[in-house]
Amino acid sequence: MEAPHPVMVGERVILARLRREDIPELTRYFQNLELSTYLGGSGVSYSLEDEQAYFESISRNNPAHVTFGVYERDGGRLIGGVDLHDINHRHGTAELGVSIHDPACWSGGFGSEATRLMVEYGVFHLGLHNILLKVFSFNTRAIRAYEKVGFEVCGRRTGTVRLGGQRYDTVFMEITANRVDMSALQAQITLLK
Repeated sequence: MEAPHPVMVGERVILARLRREDIPELTRYFQNLELSTYLGGSGVSYSLEDEQAYFESISRNNPAHVTFGVYERDGGRLIGGVDLHDINHRHGTAELGVSIHDPACWSGGFGSEATRLMVEYGVFHLGLHNILLKVFSFNTRAIRAYEKVGFEVCGRRTGTVRLGGQRYDTVFMEITANRVDMSALQAQITLLK
């Protein structure tokens, strides 16, 4: 399989457009009930047809939604995905979604780096001022990763997820453009040097 063409490059990951040949790998990842629980609290398993439909929905340019695959920099293996959705260009706002799909890469810093790269992309290229994300309170690993990037808790919605007979909160976190270091990205743009 040909290596993905990078859009954003980090130390350990690259962000690139998802490729049609990634669909079987996405299907394998999204049959992991632990992953789908972290993402939606529902424990849903997705089929090849589900992932094909998802790919078709995100494969065309959409000014309100940008999606990239997260690939290992060495070897180009798909390990996750990241997106900015509900992009409001007038007000400079969006919501971030990120997932490291491969459990072998959890707690390895890949999610933090993918988040940081996507935030830089949104602030630099899309002119975003405020990026919001939602995470379930039981996902403390993700909360720590977002805090490492600079996200701060800005609110909670109590008891929104029922899982295993218990209720968990949805935690709202945000980052604003003034808290984003753009120096590494600016160094990659030749005309800005």
